[in-house]
Amino acid sequence: MLNSKKEDFLNYLKGKNLLIVTHDSADLDGFVSALVLKFFLENFFTNQNIFLMFSKLSKYTKNFVVKFLQKFPDFNFPSKNDENFSNIDVIVIVDSNNLEQIKLSSMLNLDVPFIFVDHHLDLKKNHEGNITSLNLIFENYSSTAEIILELIDNYNFDLPIPYKYLLISAILTDSGFLKYGNTETIKHILNILEDEIEFQDVLLLLENETDISKKIASIKGLQRTKLIRVDSWLIGISHVSSFGASVASTLIKVGFDVGIVYTKEKSKYRISARAKKNVCLKTGLHLGKILNGISNADGGGHDGAATLNGENDLERNLNEIVDNIKRTLINYQPL
Repeated sequence: MLNSKKEDFLNYLKGKNLLIVTHDSADLDGFVSALVLKFFLENFFTNQNIFLMFSKLSKYTKNFVVKFLQKFPDFNFPSKNDENFSNIDVIVIVDSNNLEQIKLSSMLNLDVPFIFVDHHLDLKKNHEGNITSLNLIFENYSSTAEIILELIDNYNFDLPIPYKYLLISAILTDSGFLKYGNTETIKHILNILEDEIEFQDVLLLLENETDISKKIASIKGLQRTKLIRVDSWLIGISHVSSFGASVASTLIKVGFDVGIVYTKEKSKYRISARAKKNVCLKTGLHLGKILNGISNADGGGHDGAATLNGENDLERNLNEIVDNIKRTLINYQPL
């Protein structure tokens, strides 16, 4: 991240009343990034109001909080959103650069500017009120937590141990425990680790007993899978009523190069797509760009993991996604 971008971002925030939010059903990366950014800004600036608001946490994040508090019982997580946000000057949205993912109606009614801090594909959407020049959107990071870490890294700011555990946990989960990470991801983790932190303790915090309904969804998803072969590549397409992203990842684990799973409720639907990292690197496949290219729905993500939310036209959009993936794989020319 360019130091000039950091400085411009912080200089703009100085002296303003801030509200930090993340996407709905916040995963660990969004939740931790918001928490750590608030803690840093409260200590970096003086006499400044900095508020935090969550609409909803994912089940995994809630389970993590319970385990984390067993290890750090004195740590204070935000428990409610009861502040008066009428005097907010600017909103910082972390782990998303798409307003459609922000379910905080009370926030969206505020007529104030906002800034994105995110690691997903920059959708280049013209959101009125977004200060695009101050956005910290870097797709080459495997997590937003890494962007927050680099933001504070140049200021000799020593994070307390619990916050370091939080950052490592967020980086590990959003990088698929380094499966979707890179050399910089490992460097970021090493930058946080020190004698007071035991890596295995972090892994224990992230262990999560698989819910029986999630197991059933994976089994049903595998049973319903349609196989498409493109030369030596295998694409799996399936559908479940819930846990679509998890089932798409399961398809990759059992041998598919690309996994696509859709969930549908009345006219609304969600398509989750996953691809092996080596397939993306070899062929130039970028699921985030493909799903973002669907004109009548809201899609985006990374090269190997992306999501699309839409209403009506499920079959047509699904076929368009599959055709674009097939076209990319067919055009691949091995050296």
